[in-house]
Amino acid sequence: MTMNSKLPTDTNDLENNENDSATHDADSQKLTSTIKLEDENIGSIRFYPPLFMQRYSFTAKVLEKHDVKWVADLGCSECGIVRFYREVPSLHKIQLVDIDRPTLEFNKNLIKPRPSDYIFKRENPLSIEIYEGSATDLDQRIIGCDAISMVEFIEHLYPETLTQVEESVFGHLHPSLVVVTTPNYEFNSLFPGEPRFRHYDHKFEWTRSEFQKWGQDICDRYRYTVEFSGIGDPPTESQHVGYCSQAAIFTSSFPRKIDVNIDHCNHYTLVAESTFPHKDKAKLTSDEILKLEVPYTINLLKQGRSLMDTDHSSEGEDEDEDQVLIPISRLMNFSTISKIVDEDSLRKFLVENGYQFTGDQSKIIIPLEVEWNDMYGSDYEDFETEIPAGQTISISTNDAQELE
Repeated sequence: MTMNSKLPTDTNDLENNENDSATHDADSQKLTSTIKLEDENIGSIRFYPPLFMQRYSFTAKVLEKHDVKWVADLGCSECGIVRFYREVPSLHKIQLVDIDRPTLEFNKNLIKPRPSDYIFKRENPLSIEIYEGSATDLDQRIIGCDAISMVEFIEHLYPETLTQVEESVFGHLHPSLVVVTTPNYEFNSLFPGEPRFRHYDHKFEWTRSEFQKWGQDICDRYRYTVEFSGIGDPPTESQHVGYCSQAAIFTSSFPRKIDVNIDHCNHYTLVAESTFPHKDKAKLTSDEILKLEVPYTINLLKQGRSLMDTDHSSEGEDEDEDQVLIPISRLMNFSTISKIVDEDSLRKFLVENGYQFTGDQSKIIIPLEVEWNDMYGSDYEDFETEIPAGQTISISTNDAQELE
């Protein structure tokens, strides 16, 4: 297959006034400048809602249409897609996988239940897990998933790595549904300047015919059928270039066969996990209930810490301004916790779940993390994020609700 795998030939096309001297500092500065430009609006091609949100919404609707109960998202980056996946009623399990541990750590709070999730509980159980790992590895914890999503992911892979991912996803995991989105290179002609890749890390960007050829090859090799679609309408006068992002929806009715000779070990590292409250809570185990109630109670106490005993001077343990100390006894005052465990069992639970204690083991140390208002992540790889001048894009009621 012929594909646009040539990286931009002149990085100065993406940067302004860079020094051409070949020093490490200059290269680092140049890379930073390129990344920054990707977050800026330039030219007249704009989308609303932002294109990354349209992609997430598109993929979530596909999952809902196919009544998916368990999905693994490979190349999740900043985990912003979870904001849309958690609204899919049929889902019971969401797994997010990426190799970038610092990014996952920074965004892991996105998978926590919101206060409204305790008031308006889901009909079905939902657990969300974040893993550090490579899509080329077959981790036993994602074997058996109904669906795999790869949203703007494959273009970051070298061809040989993409081949490995294909074999892992379509060959070994063989879920009944795979959703793939990737940039449409033909659309790039609408951006200012010479056509070039949309992100410095893209190894290739395909035209529609190249993407469709790849998708059909997948079907021939792994017994799938495919439907092609897209996200991000072009301006009225440029319909010939197609959607900004192209999408492939692969489905298979053939049962998966797990090869016993394949290494099914735990290749991934668990970064964070979360369990959501739901109306069938009585069926949860005690440990599952604690995983719901303890974080919720800690958050209540953290937000209302002025109501707690904060005079620690006599104990020699002053609270730093970036943390709060919560006594174990205060947690036990909540009947939702005390009716399940005694104080010693609660302390054991807290230790097993990574909570830090003061020296006398009587309080847990909770950092006062900076709240992040962007519930969707900041996946602005596309050049533009607003509506084209003079063009109207209709937004459905469901899409509008996603933005609230």
